[in-house]
Amino acid sequence: MKNIVLVSHGLLAEGVKSSLEMIAGKQPNLHTISLTPDGDNLQFGEELEEKMKTFAGKTIIIADLLGGTPANVSLQKYMDNPDVEIMSGLSLPVALECVLGGDRTPTAILASAKETMVDLKASAEEVIQAPDVLENNLSQYEAFAGQANIVNARIDERLIHGQVAGIWSSTLKTQRLMVINDAAAENTLQKTSLRMAAPKSMRLSVLTVQDAVNNINAGKYGKQRLFLIFKKPSDVLKFIELGGKLEHVTVGNMSFETGNREITKNIYITEEEAHIFAAISNSGVNITAQLVPSEPATDFMKKLTNKEK
Repeated sequence: MKNIVLVSHGLLAEGVKSSLEMIAGKQPNLHTISLTPDGDNLQFGEELEEKMKTFAGKTIIIADLLGGTPANVSLQKYMDNPDVEIMSGLSLPVALECVLGGDRTPTAILASAKETMVDLKASAEEVIQAPDVLENNLSQYEAFAGQANIVNARIDERLIHGQVAGIWSSTLKTQRLMVINDAAAENTLQKTSLRMAAPKSMRLSVLTVQDAVNNINAGKYGKQRLFLIFKKPSDVLKFIELGGKLEHVTVGNMSFETGNREITKNIYITEEEAHIFAAISNSGVNITAQLVPSEPATDFMKKLTNKEK
């Protein structure tokens, strides 16, 4: 695992690390060094060297500002070290790409991160003006009927966000994200936001539950790796009752509301939802709770039952 060191003026590096771990979970290989207001290049250089001595293997340093002290000192000390890569432009997207990037070069990481910097209003207008292509004739996909390649089905009220778009989709090698929720499918502004949030390398469908069942069962997506995202457990139960086939569902995030019961630190449910989960489980679907892939999956129904005792 490559060591990642975020270096910055002030507390930017620590802030990026904190935000990143909210999305991707704890990252033991992620470190920070800050140039304090009363510090200088010598103080910063000493701290950087002390930190670097503790590492084994490859390291990538991400500095905040091109030409700033953190970037300049890093370059002066490690320019000739083949095991150390150095880049500038520290931001949350850059750091996330670095965490997810494996052996990609800094140039490739920066290229991917740049795709997240957009004029949101202008992009939203483009998406709104693009016509939806609706297809009613599903008979042409008969050869793939019953062969849907569903790599994960997830309940997450936030739908497409950092964990789904950046972490889960990449880990699962997703080819198509499918948001399955009646309200989202019928809301132009929400569909627009979802389209902008989805990774450009993946196809996206935002469908009603009925349309999702019809399309998947008809084989419309061939053997694409499908990642199904439901907003609520009631969407999953409806999907099953309408003829959708699922073997496993992951529960990611269901926020706290007054009167809800805590199942995990990220999952709070109502009594009605407890009954819905029981119905999903009784249909033969395995249900686990898992926020990010780096954390272990837990038996959701066992946690639910323990909470009820």
